Amino acid sequence: MRRRHRPVRALAAALLLAAGSAMAAPEGFTDYHHTQWTATDGAPPAIHTMAQTRDGWLWLGTADGLYRFDGQRFERYALPAQPGRSHERIQVLRAAPNGDLLIAFAAEGISVLHPDGRVEDLPGQPSPYENVGALAVDTDGSLWAAGGHIAHFAGGRWHAVAAGPEWETAHQEDLLVDGAGNLWAFNEHGAWRLDRAAGRFARVTDQGGQPLLAPDGSLWSRANGTLHRLAATGSLRPGTYAPSQSGGAGQFGADGTLWLLDCPQPVCRVPNAAQRKEARWTIASAAAERVVDPALLSGRGAAAILEDREGDIWVATESGLDRFRRNRFLHSGLPGSGTRYSFGVDGAGRVLAADFETGALWHLAPDAAPAAVRGPWVGVINNGPDGALLVGGKRSIQRVRGTTVEDIPLPPGPDGKPRDYRLVGLLDDGKVLWTASLETGLIGWRDGRWLPRAAFNLPSKIFQSATDGAGSLWLATGDGKLVHYLDDKLTDYDLGAVGQASALFTGEHLIVSGSGGTAVLRDRTLRLLRTQDPGVLRNLSGIVVTPDGDRWMNGVAGLVHVRAADWRQAMRDPDLPLRHELFDALDGYPGRAAMENRWRGIVSADGRHLWLSATGGVMRLDLAQLRRNRVAPQAVILGVTADGRGWPAQGTIRLPAGTDHFRIQYTAPALRLPERVRFEYRLDGVDKGWLDAGVRRATSYTNIGPGDYVFHARAVNEDGLPGEAVATLPLHVAPTLVQTLWFRIACAGALVLLGVLLYRYRIRYVTRRLTERLQVRTAERERIARTLHDTFLQTVQGLVLRVDAVAATLPPDAGARRQLEHVLDDASHAIGEGRDQLQELRAGDAHVLEDVLADAIARLTLTYGALAVDVHVEGERRPLLAPVADEIAEIAREALRNAFAHAHAARVRVTLIHARRALTLCVSDDGRGLPEPVRHGGAGLAGCRGHWGLIGMRERAERIGARLEIASGPRQGTTVTLTVPGAHAYGADRAPPV
Repeated sequence: MRRRHRPVRALAAALLLAAGSAMAAPEGFTDYHHTQWTATDGAPPAIHTMAQTRDGWLWLGTADGLYRFDGQRFERYALPAQPGRSHERIQVLRAAPNGDLLIAFAAEGISVLHPDGRVEDLPGQPSPYENVGALAVDTDGSLWAAGGHIAHFAGGRWHAVAAGPEWETAHQEDLLVDGAGNLWAFNEHGAWRLDRAAGRFARVTDQGGQPLLAPDGSLWSRANGTLHRLAATGSLRPGTYAPSQSGGAGQFGADGTLWLLDCPQPVCRVPNAAQRKEARWTIASAAAERVVDPALLSGRGAAAILEDREGDIWVATESGLDRFRRNRFLHSGLPGSGTRYSFGVDGAGRVLAADFETGALWHLAPDAAPAAVRGPWVGVINNGPDGALLVGGKRSIQRVRGTTVEDIPLPPGPDGKPRDYRLVGLLDDGKVLWTASLETGLIGWRDGRWLPRAAFNLPSKIFQSATDGAGSLWLATGDGKLVHYLDDKLTDYDLGAVGQASALFTGEHLIVSGSGGTAVLRDRTLRLLRTQDPGVLRNLSGIVVTPDGDRWMNGVAGLVHVRAADWRQAMRDPDLPLRHELFDALDGYPGRAAMENRWRGIVSADGRHLWLSATGGVMRLDLAQLRRNRVAPQAVILGVTADGRGWPAQGTIRLPAGTDHFRIQYTAPALRLPERVRFEYRLDGVDKGWLDAGVRRATSYTNIGPGDYVFHARAVNEDGLPGEAVATLPLHVAPTLVQTLWFRIACAGALVLLGVLLYRYRIRYVTRRLTERLQVRTAERERIARTLHDTFLQTVQGLVLRVDAVAATLPPDAGARRQLEHVLDDASHAIGEGRDQLQELRAGDAHVLEDVLADAIARLTLTYGALAVDVHVEGERRPLLAPVADEIAEIAREALRNAFAHAHAARVRVTLIHARRALTLCVSDDGRGLPEPVRHGGAGLAGCRGHWGLIGMRERAERIGARLEIASGPRQGTTVTLTVPGAHAYGADRAPPV
């Protein structure tokens, strides 16, 4: 027993002391993402100068002209040609703080490219020696140039400030302005600083070289493989210094790392060089990390180096361009794939990793290489529910709590002797310590002894497991079941859309991840969590909850970050899209999460440093140094294409007539992670709001009509920082002939004219039909009148004469004669009534309404007594259509009859107006007016019982296409107005012109 515990004590001591040999730090650029562009990617060859302007464009100067790069696409920028001046062979590029790009050409002077695209050529030559080797923008915005001497551009012309043999014979010249505002000049003969009071340059040192300005403001010079500290300015380096101009010697990064060219490898890196205390040191003594294989660069030699605004390093070679971007994920230094390692945290809060293949146990610490822990073979480690460290060796399992170590020997072999095991897992549920090995399968340690799987009521094909309290387990099986095990009692659930499970996570909610996604158990049902990007939550291998409640999940898509508030919302309603942040291969994630070993794939001891296993190795992530990109992208609209033609985005784009579809290209210069820049756009007049374009840098519109539009675009970088400015582009789509306003007005006029013609045709048609019907009625009335006159009245008249002859033969005082005379009186009265009816049937013959009105007034006066009646006729009298005249006459008689019989009026006024458009008849009285039910119900029986004349008047008006209006009120009299259209009254052919 004493001998058996010796390995245990040795292991405990090793865990407590964490002693051991450290692995050598990885050499090269393993913590950097390297990308190269060559001619096959559109990169121009032989770049020898670079600069990044304030809008984010990376400008590249070559002997073949000027190029610009937005992070994805190279574009040759054509500068406008000037008479007698070439804009091709570029010597130096310098980005000014105001957004201008200064361009020095070989023997052709200097030009300024303004942010709005204007190009301004500075007058004169800054150097009599043709070429300019360096440019600098002073604190007042003025320009300095070095080329055989030093010149200052002020007052619209160049002034020579420094000259002499030391400048005329110089092969390398440099100018810079430090954080304190000092202007420095360098060449191989020495370094000078401008004495502003004296207006001349004063030599500071005879030690020449190329300048390097560190982030802390200290000024260094590189010459012949040696670095010299020249001055400590006391002011930090200007924020615009690094991206304003590339250097040929090297560049201090913002993090203090020194990048050197030709050292003698093409590119070298010296970490923390800015913090060195020596005033002079050689590059070889700095133990610089060198490029392991120079063939990885786009070319064999480096010509210029630049750090952009986002902290990336750019190297120009003779064949292309290279970028080195610091990865967010840093390699832990452990060898091999992450599938080999299981994680645990000891009582001191240190992360340990066990190598299943070699049995080595490693202590992992931030910013240090892994340290090997001395001790026996360790195949797998884990933590128990109480935080105890479980260490699985070949012959025992140790449970370590602080300084207390409990040794649990593994069962002996078939011969009763100790034997070696290859453990593949450890799990402690508080009652049973579970383990599995290649030799025993699943076994459990309970009550001081090992029990085989058959001693427990476990489901078959267990694929994943997680503890959930004492004696409680969640198990996922290979046949699609989720099983809750509690003291040998099983409860089954359906894995459903989760598919093959990769991990189970217990806590406030049970989370199950698998090939179909990740789900939460709600109401005995697994409900998948939704994300905007499908597949992000597939096959998670581990989850870490940081002290702020955020969750960091390792999966096949990479590392997924979900903020605490977003997670709580998803737990309340899993159907809502889960907002998340994904860190993948672009951030340095190697491969995918290691899920083959079924161990937890991510661990953190302090809530800041994450350690995760991936197929490409064990990586670490420092949450406090995620290097968020604080540079907001500026959207830029490049141009419009339609029908095979293109228009650059300058001013208002005028598209030709007939253009109903076009494509708009836009971008946002972003050099760090251009693949993750997201865009939104809107076309005023078409889109109601902003549309999400994702990472697409172009959009198309179809079925666009003529008119004026404005296109807007904006961008958001990989860390969700939106650009403040919105790019806009006005567009005008010219109309075709059929789309012009005049054509539409003409079409509208034609439609109106057609409508008028159709209306007039309809009126004529209706009038003819009405005339025909009235003519038929008139003919029938004439026939009846003739019949009445020729037969009935004549017969009655004959009877009267015969009776009168008989009565004449009787004595005058005879009673029979008196009776016959009474009969004769009645017969005469009947003849009179018949003649009246005959007159009415024949009333339309004269077609003169005045006569009809006069006759009706006379008859009504005889019947109802005298009444003051005024008849007033206006306009030119025209003959009326007979059928229409008859209907008007009957309406007039009925209106007069109502006035005489019912109105109790003292005066009646009749007005007849012959107008061009209509004939109007108005009969008004000053009587008591119509009762309300009669006036409003005149069209129905309910309101007109005993007033059938009103119904007849309306029916007659409808037959002739007229409008009848009755206005009346208590003690206000009654006014009947009949309006007959002229075409109906006079006939279509005789109607007066309208």
